[in-house]
Amino acid sequence: MNSSEIAEYYTAERPELVAFMRPHGPFGTALVGCASGMLGAGLLRNGIVGACDGIELNADAARLAGTRLRQVWTGSIESVAAEVPWEHYDLVILADVLEHLADPWAALRLLQARTAKGCRLMLSVPNVRHYKVSLPLLFRGEFRYADDGIMDRTHLHFFTRGSLEETVRDCGWVVRTWGSHMKGRYRRWYMPTRLLEPFVAVQTMLLAEKQ
Repeated sequence: MNSSEIAEYYTAERPELVAFMRPHGPFGTALVGCASGMLGAGLLRNGIVGACDGIELNADAARLAGTRLRQVWTGSIESVAAEVPWEHYDLVILADVLEHLADPWAALRLLQARTAKGCRLMLSVPNVRHYKVSLPLLFRGEFRYADDGIMDRTHLHFFTRGSLEETVRDCGWVVRTWGSHMKGRYRRWYMPTRLLEPFVAVQTMLLAEKQ
């Protein structure tokens, strides 16, 4: 992967995730599925976490993340699990990670087993109930993959808010709160936002806790 591809795919700012986490902080130490470290850097800059480490599968992105975060492990969650001091983290973030995993349930159970009591888990996933996915499926029988977005062809699993909550609970976590990311035009005063949210949100976000 060349530098321009890394910049496009791995170095995006994530203000919607920072905004979602702000009311629930501050946290001491966080572990993030980090890409090039931009989300972790945003959490640090906003005082939401005191220290931040990362895990990243792509070696080039992991090297960039190493310039922004305290420590970065290169590999999959499963491959580095034995090296990571899970019990030291107050917060674990998997932002747009679950949909890429071959077995999200195994990853969530691994985290639940190895983190300390009271650890928070923040997840975000693309919302497959979005109207640009659900309407073509309902009226034209189309379920087409794309180069990016909700139907990114690298996605192995798809979630709605309900199925994400069920998955998290089945893996032993207690769901505390949830949110969504919608484009600004759907948040106008004249839009029935609460009714439209399941169909116009591009992402579902969820915060859970280990008890």
